[in-house]
Amino acid sequence: MTPFVIVKTKVGFAYIRPERVVAVSATDSAECMILMTDGVTIAAREAAEDIVARLETEAREADEAAQFKERNQHGHVPNRD
Repeated sequence: MTPFVIVKTKVGFAYIRPERVVAVSATDSAECMILMTDGVTIAAREAAEDIVARLETEAREADEAAQFKERNQHGHVPNRD
């Protein structure tokens, strides 16, 4: 299951899937707009840098998990030194 990233909005919280984010537009130092696939926009009450950092972390973890899974499917064993 793809994990969600929690984003603080004007009326509460939004839970977004990182792979659906197209862009993050900084409108203010403490607010931004998240542009998603299918034309969905979310007005967030967080700095764009904070949201982008969380999205990058999630993407990095997903890539590492996929690489680990691929290595194990091909019979590779982790180094045991």
